[in-house]
Amino acid sequence: MIKQVKLMGEMHRFIPAWVASVVPSSRIGEIPVTHHARQHGVSKYGISRTFRVILDLLSVMFFMRYKARPGHFFGSLGLGLGALAGLIMLYLFFDKFIMGNDIGTRPLFLIGVMLVLSSVQMITTGILAEMLARTYYREGSAVSYIVREVHEGDQPHS
Repeated sequence: MIKQVKLMGEMHRFIPAWVASVVPSSRIGEIPVTHHARQHGVSKYGISRTFRVILDLLSVMFFMRYKARPGHFFGSLGLGLGALAGLIMLYLFFDKFIMGNDIGTRPLFLIGVMLVLSSVQMITTGILAEMLARTYYREGSAVSYIVREVHEGDQPHS
């Protein structure tokens, strides 16, 4: 089971979460251990390491939810940004062509344009991430599932 868990960087803190991705959580348990006081030196754990742990935690959450479908994450973000950009641009369209006001020097116009570009970028990033995920799982070295049990009489499909 542990061979199926690939730890990179400082992800050793989240071994239970990674193990839960390959076995049912009912098979994961805790055992009591004895912790002894530090005999030499001082702890090097500081606030700078806390930020790295938070970033690693966000990475774990992303991979747990969107490992096989990263396009859902980036696409949702892109669609949300696009909806906000659409509302801003619709307001500016109304203000320019119905009210006759100048919108070229407004910060809101720049924000709307940047949101449109961000939306397009997030959606295309989602498409690229989906293509990479499909390529990764198609190569045969990685699977998005684990066969826990094969029943007698079941034949694999060719």
